[in-house]
Amino acid sequence: KGLITKSEIRSISLSKLKLVKKDHILWDIGSGSGSIGIEASLQLPWGHVYAIEKGPERISDIIHNIKNFNCSNVKVLNSAFPQGIEDLKTPDRIFIGGGGKKLDQIIKTACGKLAPFGIIVINTVLIQNLETAVRILNELDFTPNVVQVQIARSKDMPFGDRFEALNPVWIISGSK
Repeated sequence: KGLITKSEIRSISLSKLKLVKKDHILWDIGSGSGSIGIEASLQLPWGHVYAIEKGPERISDIIHNIKNFNCSNVKVLNSAFPQGIEDLKTPDRIFIGGGGKKLDQIIKTACGKLAPFGIIVINTVLIQNLETAVRILNELDFTPNVVQVQIARSKDMPFGDRFEALNPVWIISGSK
């Protein structure tokens, strides 16, 4: 229903995660349909991806997508972050695709768990969450980098084609 991370945004977000080692550990917080974590898992054959999603109605979508893409290195956690993370391996990379009203707490906790020299990437469509993410990362000495992405896709019309814009997305990244 429009909540999945679009392929163009996934491509840029994954590039910001810099999955350069095949055994990286990735936490996908606010996993939604699992699209970021699942695509990342294909680049991490010896690594692990933890798809953390609080919405029970989304878990079946994540599991379906894991099976559809034959991913054996993705573990799904149906919990509100940071609940249930005690036994997870230390992440080298963290992606936050959700957060809502508790984004500041989620970023602070996630950054505290991130391995040295780890990378965090946060996607948001809300101006308020952009401000929150940049402010918290600055407070934690992560020196955030922000990219605003606006995608337009071609759409058929009766006598030709036109472009239809998608919502802009801010991709915020930082290194520990």
